[in-house]
Amino acid sequence: AGGLADGVTGVVSCLVNASDSLPRYCEQYESVWAAAAANSAAQPSPRMLNTRIASAPSAREVLRLHAEFGSTFNEVHLSTSWRRLSRLATAPERRLFQREPALLAPLRLQTTGSLLLLRRRWGARAVASTAHSLAKLSLHGESWEELWRGITLAIPPLLSSFTAQALANTAWAYSRTGRASPPLLHALASEATPRLSEFKP
Repeated sequence: AGGLADGVTGVVSCLVNASDSLPRYCEQYESVWAAAAANSAAQPSPRMLNTRIASAPSAREVLRLHAEFGSTFNEVHLSTSWRRLSRLATAPERRLFQREPALLAPLRLQTTGSLLLLRRRWGARAVASTAHSLAKLSLHGESWEELWRGITLAIPPLLSSFTAQALANTAWAYSRTGRASPPLLHALASEATPRLSEFKP
């Protein structure tokens, strides 16, 4: 167990000390979540952990938190992580994430698994926010197909709970990433039409 914990510490250190101009994200990060369970660091409460993710000062810090505590992440933590990444990632980081999908593999795979296997735990806000964040980061293509499939399957049962902003953001996300899903777009339009007065001009 000590060796695994040491490995996590080494990857976290690499993420923290990466170059400010173009982060040198470690290749080992792809497997760090599997080792995270061996980390003996004290686990923050779910609410405190989400607060730490939401207030992370950089994309690198979001990934560091996932590397350290990812084994305890729930759907709220996952959604908050994507939202924070979409707000904080610098232009070089965004290009790096798009070019090297493996850099976000632990977070991507955990989110995919949660959406496909634990879909009922996801709320409308978390699903819409995750779709919007992925689109802002321009994360789509073959490596991201399963995650987008999970989002597409999660949306229909939640549509009645979507706010007008969530409906607009989700439609934008699918348009932005060029995802052709006529049934979903029709469902979004059907939900939005009776609520047009809720949309801001």
